[in-house]
Amino acid sequence: MFVKVLPPEVRSLISAGEIIERPADVVKELVENSLDAEATEIQVELSKGGKNYILVADNGKGIHPDDIEKVILAGATSKIEKKEDLLSIETYGFRGEALHAISKVSRMKIASRFFQETFGVEIEVEGGRIVSKRTRGLPVGTQVEVTDLFYNLPVRRRFLKKEDTELRKIIETLKELALANPNVGFKVISNGREVISLKPSSEIERVSEILGGDVSLTEGDTGMFKFRLYTLRNVSKGKFWVFVNSRPVEAKSIKELLRKILGYKTLGVIFIEIQPILVEVNVHPKKREIKFIKERKVLELLRTYLEAPKNPDLPSLLSQEIGRYDTDIKLVGIVEDTLIVAQRGDYLYFFDQHLLEERILFEKTGSEDVACRQAIKAGTKISKEKAESLLNLWKELKNPHVCPHGRPIYYRLPLKEIYEKLGRIRRS
Repeated sequence: MFVKVLPPEVRSLISAGEIIERPADVVKELVENSLDAEATEIQVELSKGGKNYILVADNGKGIHPDDIEKVILAGATSKIEKKEDLLSIETYGFRGEALHAISKVSRMKIASRFFQETFGVEIEVEGGRIVSKRTRGLPVGTQVEVTDLFYNLPVRRRFLKKEDTELRKIIETLKELALANPNVGFKVISNGREVISLKPSSEIERVSEILGGDVSLTEGDTGMFKFRLYTLRNVSKGKFWVFVNSRPVEAKSIKELLRKILGYKTLGVIFIEIQPILVEVNVHPKKREIKFIKERKVLELLRTYLEAPKNPDLPSLLSQEIGRYDTDIKLVGIVEDTLIVAQRGDYLYFFDQHLLEERILFEKTGSEDVACRQAIKAGTKISKEKAESLLNLWKELKNPHVCPHGRPIYYRLPLKEIYEKLGRIRRS
């Protein structure tokens, strides 16, 4: 996909300019771009805790030469077009979100060779304006150099902490990203000294290396809610990292629960896998805050599993607890040969039958044109069996929220709200 510039109404929802407050923010955004570009090796070089110099180099797919000037524009992206797409982003972000914000507050150089090109292209940017562009020999991948962060914002620069403090924040950020991506190698050099060197490895090897000891693993799988918890006990100062669907998040309620059960002298890393539809991600530039739709139930399940991990009946018991909401979807009817109405847990769903099958076909074929052509059209009569088949396939989609063109597949209403409108209390 190629880079486009988002319309103002979508751009306003992202507020990318707020993301850069310190050197660690720059490193985080650039490394996440590298991960989105499918890099397997990432190198970070720093000077003075990132205040003077930051380099992030990767071996990812690179930026197409026609796009390299666009990536510093406000709202430039290859991943979303409409506000509905924000609900279904499966990546960390997009190059334009970070590069525009960074370019406005630094002197920056972007050099990239797209994987289908023979040569690379380099641009120099100062205060958000391109001052030079040239062709040069490069390996496939992207290198971004950032110097003199906040040179044009002296008040903000004065608020930066001491070099060691900023460096610690950067290292903490990189450890978090390394935990989430064990298949990627990371090397970090600060003031000419190597401070991190991680080769691609298994998840347990990566966790052990970062936590600094042999870790214990506790696993739980209810079918729709899974977790892997790695722990290192009896350390001087405990800490917990939480990842939901491979993304590092704050999740204070999860951390508090782990502290209560495992104590304050435990290092722990928990990877939670849960259906995206059960997670609300706050649309905020740093994408850190999340909320589980059924948070109390999730915490109860996690507590039960950690306090009784050897109970052989536990997985089936937990599946019964959360399964009704997660897996059961019942056809209610079809309206005007266009809308498939279904109930799932506490919600009533209205699916556009064309967009639903279009998404299913797109994930099978990878072609928007084929999917659009072959999908049933609005106004076409379909059987009850066909509608039920589409609903079951929807549950398995990688992106169950929008069609290939970005339109929402469904609209849902809480049953509680419908009952309240009718002056009734729902019994469930």
